[in-house]
Amino acid sequence: MDKPAGVWCRLLGPGGCTVHDLGQPEVCSRYACYWLEHESLSEECRPDRVGMVVTESGTIPVGGYRLPVLVINLANPDSDRGPAAKAMLDDFLAAGMAALLLHGPDMRVVYDRARYPSIGPDDIEAAFRYERSKDAEELRRLGAVDEGFRP
Repeated sequence: MDKPAGVWCRLLGPGGCTVHDLGQPEVCSRYACYWLEHESLSEECRPDRVGMVVTESGTIPVGGYRLPVLVINLANPDSDRGPAAKAMLDDFLAAGMAALLLHGPDMRVVYDRARYPSIGPDDIEAAFRYERSKDAEELRRLGAVDEGFRP
């Protein structure tokens, strides 16, 4: 794919994947975003419409809690500020999830600070990076990242 992790695919067009029916790479055919996995989400929450791709990333142990984590790749730095995106983020936070918002190399951590007062954004980021480092070998095997990838 020649695409770094956390960066939108160059094959993504206005209507979604431009090679969807032409034989996707294995890493793409095995992937299902949050929108595909949750039928209750509206069409306005579809990644190409909301400007962000949400991926469930399991849970991480941090500060005595196990937080469910979402990785959200933003199309633009402010894609999380539209009405549909804000509503989705509010729902995620209300459910006690932590979210990493990525745009290229930039990362922001959002979570319900009132629910987890002893946890800081750096704690969540460090825990997530540790968990993600364990997945690096699987990403290499699928061809999503090259050998030099360091989470």
